[in-house]
Amino acid sequence: MGSVRTTALTAALLAAALPAAVPQARADGARPVTAARTVTQQVGHPAVMYPNRLYTVAAYCPQGTKPTGGGATVEDDPVSAVFVKDSYPDVAGNRWVVRAFNASGEVQTLHPRVVCSTDPSISYEVGPDKPLQPGEPNNPSDANCGFGRTRFVVGGGIQSGDTTFASETSVGNGVWTARAKYMDFDPDAPLSFVRATAVCSTTEATYAFSRTVKLAVGAVATVHAECPAGMVPIGGGGDASPDVLLNSSAPTATGWTVRATNKGFNDGDGVFATVACAAP
Repeated sequence: MGSVRTTALTAALLAAALPAAVPQARADGARPVTAARTVTQQVGHPAVMYPNRLYTVAAYCPQGTKPTGGGATVEDDPVSAVFVKDSYPDVAGNRWVVRAFNASGEVQTLHPRVVCSTDPSISYEVGPDKPLQPGEPNNPSDANCGFGRTRFVVGGGIQSGDTTFASETSVGNGVWTARAKYMDFDPDAPLSFVRATAVCSTTEATYAFSRTVKLAVGAVATVHAECPAGMVPIGGGGDASPDVLLNSSAPTATGWTVRATNKGFNDGDGVFATVACAAP
């Protein structure tokens, strides 16, 4: 009995001497499991879009996650005249919101999607409202996460005024840039605006870019940026010439796809896709 007491007392003293932060080994010999940050995608309810109307769709993140990127696609119609007006994180609703206008003569279907992350450091910064004159295509808004090296841009979005459609929602030089064209050409029309939102994290993303595709006047192009192997998209968007408008911008399982139409007068205008990537 004395030997048993001595062994038990020695074990108790040894356990008490161990630092509290050191996890105890499991009886089966496996290492303790620590929580990992995860990235998932969620789809929202689609909207059936009748001609010449503006529609709003949204995709929601589960509790315990935050939206880092998102967008919407138009169902199976490569030449649909649907134009993105807004694509941005709604923090209060924990969702990604897209507003788009169906300028075609056909019924279209808009499908929203959001990227959600358990990263607890995710935060949001809103850029200034930049005014747009009637017909003006190029007065971009920039949002940044602070120019130090403690927070990084990992995604972002765009909002704009009436009859104003996105030509860029993308990263550049450490900021998220939103640019749009005001498609009301009446000189007496009221001012419109464009506004950028940056999604910020203390963990830096890995960015990838598609090649730039040139569009003839009136042409439609699709571009795709692919994440490096083993990574998934957390944010993304498209960067086009000021007169090239985005028809859709949304994540795929492994990258980001953008479709755009050249609504200008220059055959040399182009578009490329951007994706911010992280470990799943």
